[in-house]
Amino acid sequence: MKEKKIYKITLLALLFCSYCGAQTSDFIVTTAQDTIYVDKVTVTDFGVKTKVAGNKKKYQVDEIISYYTVNKNEYYERIPVEKKERKAPDRYDYQRNENFYLEQYKNDKQYKFIQRLTQGKVKLFCEVEILGGTGTAGQAGYFAPSEKRFYYIAIYDSKLEPITKESNIKLFDFNHGLTLNTAVYEVLKLYLYGNEDIAVKLDNLFNSKPIAKEKQIIELINEYNLWVKSNK
Repeated sequence: MKEKKIYKITLLALLFCSYCGAQTSDFIVTTAQDTIYVDKVTVTDFGVKTKVAGNKKKYQVDEIISYYTVNKNEYYERIPVEKKERKAPDRYDYQRNENFYLEQYKNDKQYKFIQRLTQGKVKLFCEVEILGGTGTAGQAGYFAPSEKRFYYIAIYDSKLEPITKESNIKLFDFNHGLTLNTAVYEVLKLYLYGNEDIAVKLDNLFNSKPIAKEKQIIELINEYNLWVKSNK
C-alpha cells in the first residue's frame, strides 16, 4: 500500500512538471541534440525551414530529428522511409505512366516526419493522409475531402510497428482516431508490460462501453511511460 501511495505521488509530481514545462514556441531538435527555439517551423519533403525575428534558415531533413509546432501543440519525429522496389510501368499502362513521376518522387525521399502522440518509452505515432475531394460543393457529384490515418507504435527508437485498426475513412469527419479494438488491445498488452495497475486499467478500458477512444489510449500510454521514468 505504501509503495502504491509513493507511486501515485511521484506520478502526480511528474504530471505537474510536464504541465509546467508546456512549450510556448516552436522548436527543432538537430542531430547534434541541440534544441533550437524558433518563431515558426515549415516542413517540406526535402527541407525544414525556420524563422526567427524575421531571419529565415533552411535545414536538410537529415539534419533534424524532430520538431514541435505550438499552434497545433504537435510533436513530429523523423522516420526513415522504407524503399520499395519499383518496376517501370507497362508501356500500355497509361494511367500509371502518367503518375509514374509521383512514384519516383516518393521513392527519392529518405525520411519523413510523423506525429508522435506520446512521450517516453512507448511511442504512439499517427500519420495522416489527406484524400482530396472532387467536384464543386453544392453540386451533384461533389465529394468532400476526407482523411485516412495510419497508426504505429515503438519502444524508444525501435522500428515502428503498424497497428491494425478498422477502416476509418469518413467524409466530413476530421476528428476520428484510434479506438481500443481487439487488435489494438493485444498490441498494448505486449508494450505496456510490468505494471499490474496499468494492466488492470487497460482491461477495464477494453471492456468499457462505449469503446475507448484515442485520447484515453494516449493517456494510458503516457501514464505507463511516467511509471517507467519514475522507476529508472
